[in-house]
Amino acid sequence: MNVPEIDVKKALNGNFTFVDVRTAEEFKNFHIPKAYNVPLFNKEEKEFISKIYREKGEKEARFEAVKVVSPKIYSIVERVDEIKKRHENVAVYCWRGGLRSLAVTSFCQLAGVFVFRLKGGYRAFRYFILADMEKLLSDKRVYVLYGPTGCGKTAVLRYLKAKNFPVIDLEGLAGHRGSVFGSIGMKQPSQKMFDALLWCQLRRFKNSPFIIVEGESKKIGNLYLPDCLFNKMKEDFKIAVSVPLEERVRFSLKEYGVGKFESSVYLDALSKIKRYLSPEVYKELESGIRCEDYPSVVRNLIIFYYDKLYKRSMPGKFDFEIKASSVEELKVKLEKFFLYLKDSE
Repeated sequence: MNVPEIDVKKALNGNFTFVDVRTAEEFKNFHIPKAYNVPLFNKEEKEFISKIYREKGEKEARFEAVKVVSPKIYSIVERVDEIKKRHENVAVYCWRGGLRSLAVTSFCQLAGVFVFRLKGGYRAFRYFILADMEKLLSDKRVYVLYGPTGCGKTAVLRYLKAKNFPVIDLEGLAGHRGSVFGSIGMKQPSQKMFDALLWCQLRRFKNSPFIIVEGESKKIGNLYLPDCLFNKMKEDFKIAVSVPLEERVRFSLKEYGVGKFESSVYLDALSKIKRYLSPEVYKELESGIRCEDYPSVVRNLIIFYYDKLYKRSMPGKFDFEIKASSVEELKVKLEKFFLYLKDSE
């Protein structure tokens, strides 16, 4: 049965809504952002059919697939129809545009529910966004915010974002903050999901002549920035920001909610950087956590760990520097800087 197909670029430019028919586990790992999940098989069914394919061949596997899917056809078509009623254009996809998306699209066609099948599936989407990110960045200037831990870079970016500046929160997308305590309770997406979310942000600001990001290394937790962005961050406009030490301590305690978890959680986080600290400093930090003296713990972490780390990783030269007495003052100064920039573009 022939079904209507659409390629990735046309679907994205046409503001299509996507229906992912892979298993819930596959969907959770990565999917096209804002897609709906209407699984043709669950994990166990998919694995069983794959086993039959390996042991008995394609025909037997297809017969088993028909047997498994038959009782679910009505509910699958019904769910797609509900989505179709809310969204004019709908495209169905699986991993590579194979039998799963063909089956669901065919069921829908037979029931009079008109949907497209995405050519090449999720794999085609991934190839497209990796190439498109380079195009989106090619004529865009990247303003990169650098500063030591605790000076409020992420909070400043949130503030600027609320003021409608073209901010991309890389740490937020990556589910990771560059702090021993800052990433406690956060979960990172898969690399494929991170890339897709990043592409969405770049596409959102495609008409802006610049974007604003926080200075990051190539690796954020377990994830990697794409070369096209990381290279632009190294080459483009670098801004250094700073606030006094005690303001950094105060802000870090508040920003990271230090003290809301059991001391064992912080001790475990501390153990991961033990090799970077002297025995004396480590012992003092350990004691501070046990006594819940978190201001001194944060202060010592800044002095003996983070500032040393920052000095080793900071760029050789900055294009602009901003000093402030507080994070709140820093927000205002950076807003003025980018307002001037907007007006001069």
